[in-house]
Amino acid sequence: MFGSSKLKKIKKLNEKASKPEFKSTEIIKSLKIRENDKIVDIGCGGGYFTFKFSDEVGENGLVYAVDMEPEYLDYVKSETRIKGVKNIETVLAEENSLELENDLNLIFLRNVFHHIPEPLSYFNHLKQFLAPDGRIVIIDYKKTKKINFVNLFGHYTSEEDILNVMEKGGYVVLEKFDFLSSQSFTIFKKE
Repeated sequence: MFGSSKLKKIKKLNEKASKPEFKSTEIIKSLKIRENDKIVDIGCGGGYFTFKFSDEVGENGLVYAVDMEPEYLDYVKSETRIKGVKNIETVLAEENSLELENDLNLIFLRNVFHHIPEPLSYFNHLKQFLAPDGRIVIIDYKKTKKINFVNLFGHYTSEEDILNVMEKGGYVVLEKFDFLSSQSFTIFKKE
């Protein structure tokens, strides 16, 4: 199914997400997920947050694991079978296309915004899938003065750029959190 190097990479993504400095427990708590919610995890990687969301929404809720990498989705599918999880569905995202179910309660993007080539049209497209009270969560790396992977390869987006794109796209800030030292964390809703 996957080569050992790909499997290692997937597991490393999950290990990194679980590190205390990335405060996954606090993130989940901040999202105020309800039982039966429908959530989309865009750029799910190895599914670390997908499985956390699965626990939160309960057996009648639904979580869509979305990624452009088929191997990541294969891994998530494999883990759902092993764990007996029934409320996760995988969705392969195409370069310029993403079709989802309507009336979603939460769309979650963690460290994905900086990969989106045309964020304004992307978030305009996502708006149609949100429930009237649906929310979009954007967590992305901030630029720092450190010499590291994030800064060297441009894997960050300024909070100002995120706010500008979302405002132009017809979203307003619902909540902002500052407990993540290396990332911005904002929840938006439709205007």
